[in-house]
Amino acid sequence: MDKKKVDDLREAMTEDISRGRRPVHSESKRTKKARTDQMRMLLTLATEQEFVTAMRAAGLEPGSPRFLEALKIWRGFRA
Repeated sequence: MDKKKVDDLREAMTEDISRGRRPVHSESKRTKKARTDQMRMLLTLATEQEFVTAMRAAGLEPGSPRFLEALKIWRGFRA
C-alpha cells in the first residue's frame, strides 16, 4: 500500500474512533488538575490558621462564599 492510502486509512480510523466524543480541552484539564493538587495540599495543612493564610494567598477573601465553603470542607476533612 502506498503512503497516501495508509495516511488516509489512518485518518479515517482516527475520525471513526473519536466520533461521538467531546474534544478534550487540555488547558482546562491542566487548570483543573492544578486546582485539585492545590486543594489536596491545602487539606494537609496542620492548623486552621495555616489554611486561612493559604486561602488568602490564593486570592479568596475571608467571608466570601467560596472561602467559607473551602473552610467547611477543610474542617470536615480534619474532623
